Amino acid sequence: MARAYARVGELTQCRAALAQWSALVGPDQELDQAADILAILSLADGRFTHARVILRGAVGRSAAVNTGSLRLELAATALWDTRWSWSDAALAVITEEQRLQRAHAWVLLAVEALDREEVDHALRLVKDSADLVDSRTDEELIERPALMSDLGWAETHLGQSERARRRFERGLLVCEASGQYLPVAPLQSGLAELALRQGALSAATDRAERAVAVARSLDHHDHWAMALVVRADVALAAGRHDRALADAACAMRVVDLDSPQWRRARLAWATAVLAAGDSRACVRAVLDVAGDELGELPVWERRRAAQLLGRAERAAGRVQHAVRWERARARYEALLDIPEKSAAGPVLVSRREFEIAHLVSEGRTNRQIARLLEVSHKTVETHLARIFAKSGVSSRAELAGLTVANRVVARPRP
Repeated sequence: MARAYARVGELTQCRAALAQWSALVGPDQELDQAADILAILSLADGRFTHARVILRGAVGRSAAVNTGSLRLELAATALWDTRWSWSDAALAVITEEQRLQRAHAWVLLAVEALDREEVDHALRLVKDSADLVDSRTDEELIERPALMSDLGWAETHLGQSERARRRFERGLLVCEASGQYLPVAPLQSGLAELALRQGALSAATDRAERAVAVARSLDHHDHWAMALVVRADVALAAGRHDRALADAACAMRVVDLDSPQWRRARLAWATAVLAAGDSRACVRAVLDVAGDELGELPVWERRRAAQLLGRAERAAGRVQHAVRWERARARYEALLDIPEKSAAGPVLVSRREFEIAHLVSEGRTNRQIARLLEVSHKTVETHLARIFAKSGVSSRAELAGLTVANRVVARPRP
C-alpha cells in the first residue's frame, strides 16, 4: 500500500502505511524491502543527502530487493545535483531487456556529461534515450513516467526546447492515463520554463500556477520549491519583484539548506534582490550558493550566476570584477548555444491514431470522425492530444501537413 500511495503521489497516506508496515515487521526490514519508498519520502522533503544514504546502504545489502532499480534511483538524485555520479553503476546492472530503465540511465549519463562540458556526448546520449522513448507506447511508458520529466529537463538544459515541450506534454498524458501524479509538478514546471524562454508570460504563469498547486496538494516540498522558483522567474519577467522575492524565500524555507532546489531558489532570490537595486546582497547570495569559481552549480546554472555577478559588480562600480564574470558568462553561453534540429524522422502512432490523423487531413471535424469510427467525441479528442504530443504540432493544419507528407506512420502490429 505504501508503494502504491507513493506512485500516485499520496505521500501522507504513504507515510502512514509505511509506519504501520514497519511496526509489523520491525525496522530491520525497512532498508531491505522499502528503501525505494524511504528515498522517495526523503527526496520529497528536499533531503537529498539522506535519500542517498538510504539508497547506498540498501544497494550494499545482499538482502535488498531490486538492486538495479535502487542503483537507478540513486543515480537519479544527481539530475539536479551534478556533484555526484552513479549512472555508470546503474547502467552496468540494467539488462538489454529493461529498455526504459536503460533510457533513463542514458539521460542521467547525459546530464553528467553536460556538467563536464562534454556537450556532443550529452547530445548523443539524450538522442539515444529519446529514440527509445519515442518507440514506446503510452501504455509502456506508464512503467516509468518520471523518465519523461527527466528526459524533458535534460533536453531543456541542452537547448532542445521543441523536443522538451513534446516530452513534457506527453509525460502529462501518461500521468493522467495512469493516475501517477508524482512527476506532474516537474512536467508542468518544465512547460512553464519553456514558455518563459519564449516570452509567453501568460502561458508560463498558468503552467507555474498548476505546478505549485499540484506540488502543494501532494505535500512534495522539493517539487513545491521547484515550482516556486519557476513562478518567481515568471514574476521577475513580469516586473513583479515583490512576488518573486516572496516565492524564492518560500522555496528556500521548504527544502534543506544547500539542496539542489534551495540553490536554484537562492539564485532566483539574488535576481530579485538585484532588480530591487541591492547589488551587494546579490553578489553575496550568488557566491554563497555557487562558490568563488561557480563550481557548486550545474553548468547550465553557472551561466545565470555569471550573468548576475557581472550585472551586480558593474552596478556597484567594480568594473574589473564585472569583466571577469562577463567573460565567464560568454563562455557558458557559447558552450550551451546549441542549435536545435527539428526531428526529420517519422512520427510513430497507434493504428487508431493513424486513422484519425488521416481523417483530420481530409478536413473532418472531431464529431464527424467520432461518427465515422463509432467512438465518442471525447475519445477522438484524447487521441488527437496524444498525436499532437508525439508529433510536436499545435494545430490541425500542421498535423494534416505531416500526414500528407507521409510523416505520420502507424506502428507495426507485434
